[in-house]
Amino acid sequence: MDLFKTGRWAKVCFNCHQCVELALKAALNALGLERRGHDLGQLLEELVRYRDEFERFRDGVKMLDQYYIPTRYANAFYSGSAAEHYTRRQAEEALRYAEEVFQELRRIVAERSVP
Repeated sequence: MDLFKTGRWAKVCFNCHQCVELALKAALNALGLERRGHDLGQLLEELVRYRDEFERFRDGVKMLDQYYIPTRYANAFYSGSAAEHYTRRQAEEALRYAEEVFQELRRIVAERSVP
């Protein structure tokens, strides 16, 4: 199912968070570091210690971090489900950002891959 085409904006935003979380963890792993947790800001902070060019992702990571909990829990908002609180524009922005980060972090993993 294509979550974007079906207008499931909250799910799109959550999955973009997941994409960036796993990409950050893969990049850190490629640098010999294993990290746990879901806080993109902390994961990025660790990566920036080794590769400061990724500092430019700071604002986007902060935006995506906001999609981790409220997109999944029915009681995250005073009323209504998460589906009622997210927009196409948010989903588009999250997708653009996740794609950019994913492609950049993919390079780190590729550089460290065993032939």
